[in-house]
Amino acid sequence: MNRVTTIVLAAGAGKRLGGPKALLAWPSSTKGGAERPLAIAHAEARLSAESAQVLVVVRSSVFHALLAHVQPGIDLVSWSAPDDLGPAGSLAVAAPRIGDADAVIVTPVDVPPARAATVARLLARLEAGASLPTPPLAVRPRHLGRGGHPVVLRTEALQRYLEADPPPLRDHLRALGDRCVDEEVDDPGVLHDLNVPVDVLRVLGGPPRFLA
Repeated sequence: MNRVTTIVLAAGAGKRLGGPKALLAWPSSTKGGAERPLAIAHAEARLSAESAQVLVVVRSSVFHALLAHVQPGIDLVSWSAPDDLGPAGSLAVAAPRIGDADAVIVTPVDVPPARAATVARLLARLEAGASLPTPPLAVRPRHLGRGGHPVVLRTEALQRYLEADPPPLRDHLRALGDRCVDEEVDDPGVLHDLNVPVDVLRVLGGPPRFLA
């Protein structure tokens, strides 16, 4: 893929976790590095691997807290729509901003940042199918038979999010039928969800903390 953009869906209030998931303190990927908010950790992971641009969709209430961590390639998108629109609303506000991307990685913030090798495998599967009579529009990771995140999509697969009343991504992928394919990966991290404090305890070894 010539140009890849990532969308980080980080607008959740995090009521079950105890604070905004976008601001969850996440350890540095380098030894001795400072902690940074989980939303920024996602962005940095993607920029250091395959993505030229990362769109981070966040609530207006945490926008300014993340500004200090922004670097070239990271675009914060403030979103203030009602909670009941959920991630579909976040995708809808990000979709018009993906520019000339050939492929888009969509990841919820409440998972650990994906390994570069895992994302590369998903993108390779998407690209390999380009020569098929009906090329796939989306690739989902699976580990031990269970589906996970992130999902990679061809840009045209997000057209639905430029229209009125976009569906949840899960429903949209289902509607793509056999143009959404699964790729088995050797990466248990694709299955992790950071929804409640015990989930963070399992992954990080301590309770959740949030960076202002």
